[in-house]
Amino acid sequence: MSGSRSFEYARLWVPLYDAATLAVTRPVYLIEAADGFEGIAAEKNTTLMGLFNELGRHGWRIEPTALRVDHPTSEIQLLIDATLDEADHATSPHDLASAVGSSGDPAGVVTEFDVYALRRRIK
Repeated sequence: MSGSRSFEYARLWVPLYDAATLAVTRPVYLIEAADGFEGIAAEKNTTLMGLFNELGRHGWRIEPTALRVDHPTSEIQLLIDATLDEADHATSPHDLASAVGSSGDPAGVVTEFDVYALRRRIK
């Protein structure tokens, strides 16, 4: 007999940093779930495949084709900016000094994202 399956859904927002912000030493990725956004500051030189592997170890299944979002709505952009700022400033001041991009903002201005659908089974 098959039981009822329940799934949790989320979206992975991968910021596409512009050429002026290549000094970012800890890229920040965002996960959008039912309870809002969570910023994840990755280690230096983290690849997208490395991030996918880490999410896979936590049970997430990732849709390999991303949706390009050029200009999120103003409400989503505010949430994204706040999450990026929070994750950026969680970095130690010494590390942050070398990561600062344009205008003193470690992440610079990000308005373009690749968005991946995530799904995992709830036990």
